[in-house]
This record gives sequence, structure tokens and C-alpha cells, in this order.
Amino acid sequence: MSQKGIKNTEEKGILEQETGKIVSKTTAIAMFLLLVIFPVFITSQHYMNILRMKYKFFWVMVVVLAAVSVFVGAVFLFIDMNENKGKKTKEWLARFKPSCWKETFSLADGGVLIFIVIALISTLTSEYLYEAFWGNEGRYSGFFLLALYTVFYFLVSRFFCFKRWYLDGFLISSMAACIFGITDYFRMDIMGFKEGIVPEMADIFTSTFGNINTFTAFVGMVLAVSAALFALERDKKRTVWYYFCTAVSSVALITSQSDNGYLSVAAIFIALPFFLFGTRTGIRRYLIIVATFITAAAWVGYINVAMADTVIGLAGIGGVVTTLPGLGILAAVLWLAVIIWVWTDRKKKAGDQLGKAPRRIWKWLMVAVLAVVVICFVDANFWGHGERYGAMQDFLVFRDSWGTNRGFVWRIAMEDYLHVFTPLQKLFGYGPDTFGIITTSFNSQEMHEVAGQIFDSAHNAYIHYFATIGPIGLAGYLVFLLSSLRAMAKNWKKDSCLFALFLAVLGYSAQALVNIDLPIVTPFLWAFLGMGAAIIRRN
Repeated sequence: MSQKGIKNTEEKGILEQETGKIVSKTTAIAMFLLLVIFPVFITSQHYMNILRMKYKFFWVMVVVLAAVSVFVGAVFLFIDMNENKGKKTKEWLARFKPSCWKETFSLADGGVLIFIVIALISTLTSEYLYEAFWGNEGRYSGFFLLALYTVFYFLVSRFFCFKRWYLDGFLISSMAACIFGITDYFRMDIMGFKEGIVPEMADIFTSTFGNINTFTAFVGMVLAVSAALFALERDKKRTVWYYFCTAVSSVALITSQSDNGYLSVAAIFIALPFFLFGTRTGIRRYLIIVATFITAAAWVGYINVAMADTVIGLAGIGGVVTTLPGLGILAAVLWLAVIIWVWTDRKKKAGDQLGKAPRRIWKWLMVAVLAVVVICFVDANFWGHGERYGAMQDFLVFRDSWGTNRGFVWRIAMEDYLHVFTPLQKLFGYGPDTFGIITTSFNSQEMHEVAGQIFDSAHNAYIHYFATIGPIGLAGYLVFLLSSLRAMAKNWKKDSCLFALFLAVLGYSAQALVNIDLPIVTPFLWAFLGMGAAIIRRN
């Protein structure tokens, strides 16, 4: 090859590298803003406009990121067209041919593309196109925000260069938010954020996230990341740090007052043994995590009695968990088990590997537990024996009042879909984030009689998507979620941070069964999914 040819090849390679570096650095800045600044971001108006301002924070950030990426791409295209006759551009476009889709897109990528395309069709065919696009009649989760989520995911998964310190920064910021939330439980309001809030409503706002359900969804992810990193970390200083985060986030989740957090906890505690029970260290760390959470619950239960006039107090699942008889004894037994396990390991100098047997035992144990839950649910709902379960019948018996009227919302959502929606709406939904329009149009009187309020969301992310963007859009979203979880679970041994991201996504997905996607906390879900994809692509 001539010297001129070598020079041209090098220049084209350098151009490509520099283009990628610029977008990568811009993506890194956006990720820093989201993981470190966003959790504690709040304006001078505090809770009065927190949803709108955090939504604005996110959409401005992604629009700037996308604009920089498009500009850099345009410059690359211009130079390539003038100096290389568009050779690199043609190579890039060739990757989008149907024959190359398998190499260019993962199954998760395909799922999210189906999701956003159907969301677009749903928006364009909606009777309320403006509202479906902006989501202004709901929680700002219209097509515009869904498109930004998608753009953000693809930019992160393709250009983000992951480093462990991003998760450490996330945990530092999260600890501030968690501690702030704990002090709110004691009605301290150390930052004065509740000034101007009606006293009757003050207790449902907390930390830097506003509504307690939103805060709990966030804390569930913090607990997942903390527990996963603690379980796998070998460096002593980092282990202490991750344990501290696990302990603080456990207390924050319990004191957040929202029952949806316990779905995250259940998902985390059920999933961890499938990964950790292959080693003695893994079992020991798991026992510590569970013992810490039980200890936190016992402490909160004690505080609720000792400082009843000071703290907010707990009802629902939180009230049941923190008042379980013998909870403190259970915590003591778990800590004793940890001490005995550590002492035995040191004395016998046993090998760390345990093989597949413990995980298999856990698998069949969980199958048995699931079978018992299903039998109890059928017995309580279809065989009419709900009263035999005492206080638990409020959780087992499904009716309109179940889950603070979630049973009612889910029922009318499915009835509207079956009896009111047109064939086109049954296919593509009513329009992104138009659930409030659906209920006020067809269920206004019933909502007033049953609940005395208007529901602008289904309080179940999956039913919400089913009604607003249809079964095909929901299917795309589920493929995206499940295939991403599968890919991260398959590759978790290559990077402990990948396991942390997996557990965070799993915990969020579990609580979404009784909660909604909001621009205050859902951006973290898409960020973690993108980060997981980036790590897998790098490996």
C-alpha cells in the first residue's frame, strides 16, 4: 500500500474514533447528571412542581445529548462524503439491512423498537393526539417521553463506557435521598420542603422524590444495587461501604410507608440465592443481607411504639411486617447463624464452592412457596374462605378495595378495553398516557361513588401500557424487559456491576405490578437497561 493510501486509511479510522469519543463523553456527562445529580435535584418550589421539574430535567438532558450526537454524526457524514465519497456512511447504513439485523440488534433492541413504533401508531391514531404525544393529561409519559427513553437507551447501550464509579456516585447521591426520607418519617422536615403543604397531605410526600410510592420505587433499586455489590465484593473497604448502603436503604424502604416496596424486596430476596448459593461466601452474604433487613424492620417496629407521637407510623404490609411476633428474635437468630457460619468456615478452612445442590434446593423451595400462595389465593377468592386468613385476607382477597382501590382501577381498565374500545383501539391502545381521559370519559360516576377520586393511571405499569398502547406495544415492552434481564443474568459473572443492574431492573419490574412509570424514577430503569446492554456489548 502506498504512503498516501496508508494515510487515508488512518485518517478515516481516526475520524471514526473521534466521532465515537465525542458522543461517548457526552453520554457519560448525561449519565453522571442522571445518576448523581438527578436523585437530589429539587427546585425552590419543592414538592409543588417536583414532577414537572424533574421531567424537564430529564427531557432537556436527553434532547441535548441527542442533538450533540446528531450534530457529530452530521459532521462525520459531511467529512466522509467529501473526503471518502461516503464509504464509511454506506458501511454504517448497510448494517440496517434486514439481512444484518441479527448482528446489529439484540432481542431487547427489537422489543424496544416494537414498543416505540406501536406507541407512535397509537399516538397518531388516538382521538387525543396532542395529549397522547405530550402526556399532559396524565403524568407526562406520552409519546415524547417514551421516544426520549428509547433514544437514551440506544445511545447509552452503544456509546456509554461504563466504570464502577458511576454506581458508587449513584449510591452516594441515593444515600442522601434515603437519609432525608428517614428523617421525614420522624417528621423532622430538615430541609423545609413541606412548607406550604396541607398538613393532611404532608405525610405522603418525602425525600427529594415527592409521593411515597415514587420514592419507594427508587429506594427498591438502591437496595438492589447495594445488596448485589455487597454480596459479590471482595475488597474490605468497598464491602463496608456497600453494607452501609444496604442497611440505610433497608430502613428507608421500610419507613417510606408504601407497600409496593415489598414487591421489590421479595424479588430481590428470591432472586439472590439463584446466584449466590453456589459458594459459602454467597450464602453468608445473603444471610447478612436478610438479617439486616429484618433488623431494620424490628427497629422501626420498636420506634413506632417508643416514639408513636413523633413518627408517621405504618399501615398495610409495613404495619404487618414490623409488628410480627418474635421479629427481634428472628433477627438475633439470623445474626447468630452468620456468626456460626463464619466461625465454622475459619476453623475448618472449608472450600468456598458448594456446587449446584443449594441452588436446586432453593428452586424447589420457591416452587413450593408459589404453589402455596396460588392455593391460598384460589381458596380465598374462588372457594370463599378469605376469613380464615385473618389480617392477610386484605392482601389475598381480590376486590375493588384491594391495594387502595387498585382492584377497582384494574377492573374498569379491562372492562373499558373489552366493551368500549374500538377494534383499532384494542390493537393499538387509546394513546400513550391517556388513561385519565379513558376513566373520566367512561367511568366518572363510578369513580366518584367507589373511590371519590379520579384515576389518571392504572397503578400497574403493564395494565397501563396495555390500555394506552395496546397488547402489541405491551408485548414489545415485555420482550425488551425480559430479554434484557436474561442477557444480564447470563453474563453476570463477567462483571459484578452487571449483576447489580440486573437486580435493580428486576426489583423495579416487580413493584411496577402495583405502581406506575413516572419521569421522576423511570429514567433510572432505562439507564440501567442501557448500561447493562453497554457492558454486555463491551464484553
